[in-house]
Amino acid sequence: MNKLLAKKLHYLIKKYQTIIIAKHVFPDWDAQGSALGLANLIQDNYKGKTIYVVGERIDDDSSFPSDQLTLEALGKALLIVVDTANAERIDFENFAGCQEIFKIDHHLVVDDYGNYNLVDDTAIACTQIITLWAEKMKLKISPLAAKNLYKGLVTDSGRFLFSGVNSQTFQAASILMENGVDLHQVQNELYLQDLKVKQWQNYAFNKLVLTPKGIGYIVVGPSDYQPFNLEYDQVKNALYTMSGIKEIKIWFTVIEVDQEFKVSLRSRDYEVNQVARKFNGGGHKLASGAKVKNLAELPQLIKALEALIV
Repeated sequence: MNKLLAKKLHYLIKKYQTIIIAKHVFPDWDAQGSALGLANLIQDNYKGKTIYVVGERIDDDSSFPSDQLTLEALGKALLIVVDTANAERIDFENFAGCQEIFKIDHHLVVDDYGNYNLVDDTAIACTQIITLWAEKMKLKISPLAAKNLYKGLVTDSGRFLFSGVNSQTFQAASILMENGVDLHQVQNELYLQDLKVKQWQNYAFNKLVLTPKGIGYIVVGPSDYQPFNLEYDQVKNALYTMSGIKEIKIWFTVIEVDQEFKVSLRSRDYEVNQVARKFNGGGHKLASGAKVKNLAELPQLIKALEALIV
């Protein structure tokens, strides 16, 4: 971690009265855990701050609401953006109106939109960076902050099974566990599913197409998922039905949402981010996001992915 940037974040939080925390659109648990965990850390260690967490939530969490945020406050605020590689994906339309922007991220750098950019693309999760930053700054980590940060760490690491997990990942996990994470509670909140979610996963898996070269993909639209009455994060679970299958070397979903075709790419061995960048996206080497204009572009995407397989 860059020591100067770590200290700069500490200094800026102390300097500003109003702090806004933003994350990417359609957040996952790493985005939400980073945002809420950081808000908890600021609330507990930097007294008297006004903190807003903007944008969509995965669940019914309503802490640090932003409905009272005014344009006047915005112009005097520090904006901290977590887990968001490029400005286009920030879930906050007015982000450019803030006094200063500090980016904390773990994706490959595609857009240095912050005045300051604390990025570690070797970290499996953004919450890993925030946890180690809190430890370096000797901050108090409450059980609530630890829980929010741990949710991001355990999900983005695939329960510590993904290839990007390193010694710092386990160091962060140890820090959070020492500060009161209830693993049973986290397990229930993250992985207990409604029956309709399991039914959706079975439905989606039955739409799997597997190419001779080992590209597996599922394409779904509103007519597929709307009858299940799911949140978008639950719809995205279709992606994980294809992991852990020997014959599938690269897998992806195309989900039509609000007339956009959102692509999620995964692989055990092949650097799919190279392809994601060609299709309006980016991300990690083995886990990236992209977009296609329409389904007519699907053959081009498949061809580009097949070219990765040697």
